[in-house]
Amino acid sequence: MDIILVGGGKLIYHLAKKLISKGHFITIINKDRKLAEDLSKEINGTIVCGDATESEVLDDAGAHKAEVLVALTQKDHNNLFICKMAKDYFAINRTTALVNNPDNEHLFNELGISGIFNITDLFSSLIEQSISTDDITNLTMIEDGKLSIFAVEVDPNSMAAGKEIKEIDLPLSIVLGGIIRNGKMMIPRGGSTIEAGDKVVIISLPKEQAEAIKVFGGE
Repeated sequence: MDIILVGGGKLIYHLAKKLISKGHFITIINKDRKLAEDLSKEINGTIVCGDATESEVLDDAGAHKAEVLVALTQKDHNNLFICKMAKDYFAINRTTALVNNPDNEHLFNELGISGIFNITDLFSSLIEQSISTDDITNLTMIEDGKLSIFAVEVDPNSMAAGKEIKEIDLPLSIVLGGIIRNGKMMIPRGGSTIEAGDKVVIISLPKEQAEAIKVFGGE
């Protein structure tokens, strides 16, 4: 199956790897040139650097023959627009969008977006399952243990405390899924600051779990 993935930052890495392992043909569109270059080294698929809200970019990515499009940018209006253009202009019937703000979910439903991934609901569910005072909380494992989701409490002496996410040196395959601060969950952005005492929800390969714990939890 020909699948187009749009944006999504490091989340794209894990999703693309999984889909490729299932035999699908993957094209990734991302307007961040550095990330696109990194993905081209890691992913056995087609990488297009460009803005997927432009029809020419979708056309260059092969939207005319794609069967599925997944929009995973951090802006709901972009995800909605990309999915609508994929359906109306390229006849891609199966579209899935990331919804960052749950208040926008009804718009996606009304405009016929066939799949919705509400990230707030997902991490709220994970938080409810992780009632723990431990520094490290294992939330769940995916694909028979091939991918782990866990939470680490940020140590005041860790290399991450007081830094913006974009300043923290992490492997491409480690994804920050959420920041829990004072009982409230926040979706991390590159400019989000990590504070001591935060619990950071991390998605990673099991072999890189120790590296993530070292960065956020300290030695």
